[in-house]
Amino acid sequence: MHFSCKISNAIISLLEDQNEDLGPLYEQMPLPIELLRDPSYWLSAPDMELFLESVLKLNLNADCDILRKAGHDGPTLRAWGVLDSVLRMMPRPEEIFNKPEQFLSYFISPKPPVDNLRREGVCISFDLPLPAEQYPLVTTYLQAAFESLPVYVGQPLAQCDWQGIRVQLNWSAQQNSIFTDSVGHQVSPDLFQSLIEDLQNTQREREDLQKYIGDLEERLRDNEKRLVQAKTSAQNISSVSVEDKVSLIPHESPLANLNFEGHSPSHTLNQNLARMHDYMVRAQQLITMLVAQGKMNASVKEAMRRVDWEYVKNQYPQTVFESMELVKKINRKPEKEGIQNV
Repeated sequence: MHFSCKISNAIISLLEDQNEDLGPLYEQMPLPIELLRDPSYWLSAPDMELFLESVLKLNLNADCDILRKAGHDGPTLRAWGVLDSVLRMMPRPEEIFNKPEQFLSYFISPKPPVDNLRREGVCISFDLPLPAEQYPLVTTYLQAAFESLPVYVGQPLAQCDWQGIRVQLNWSAQQNSIFTDSVGHQVSPDLFQSLIEDLQNTQREREDLQKYIGDLEERLRDNEKRLVQAKTSAQNISSVSVEDKVSLIPHESPLANLNFEGHSPSHTLNQNLARMHDYMVRAQQLITMLVAQGKMNASVKEAMRRVDWEYVKNQYPQTVFESMELVKKINRKPEKEGIQNV
């Protein structure tokens, strides 16, 4: 499960508005600050809960419940990206609460199912498979965010009760619309709804692509680590004395077919190189798919620049070739030594 960085962006925006010192917070975070400020980026559920824990440990000047205040101040913080614009286009709270799973999907991935949905006038309740006790800090923020939704259409805060998996929302019976004042030419309701759906789809596609890019970056970082580990292992094996070397069976077949003694260092190195090659091929296929689908936009290009993709792509074949040659060289040494002893 992942939580949207709309949450972290809202928290950081509020702290900045309060002129808080965020230096200690940035030092604790393993992720770059620009990702925590990106409403379309996603963090794993434990990482988001850990981020909120770090926020609560800060020595803040303002004496308030920072999580609830950030949720309630959503309409003024404008930290939710396109979602802020979508919510402001809704004429009444009922329109916002009509599909609670849609709103939750902006903050929780994968999209959580909503069961036992009940609507009663100015009240709505449903079951959500996310117990408040599992991620108490995230659910505290989301509860306050739910309560802030009527404010987007000029009405008072709602009341949200989240007990276990049961969520209940109550809002004011006041039926003021954002179109109370005369606005001249009236927009067709169908066109209005179509515009809202287009905005929602655009936002969802952008967030899905951002999450896809994040997964790609993580795989590329893993590939780089395996390259370093493979080269280090090869160097360590070559530096071991003749007496300490394991018995290797010489073979001239490709890398994946080299025959090593089971569980030996060389066997492990062979397996790691084969896996690394497979991972790199998959990464190249992902890039090819992005290009073929016409998704090589500015975000993708920036992600490729961060991981120095061109360097990795060009350096990878040479690195693997050198590692293969080194493994073969080590593999042949025992055979030569055996001939000399005879």
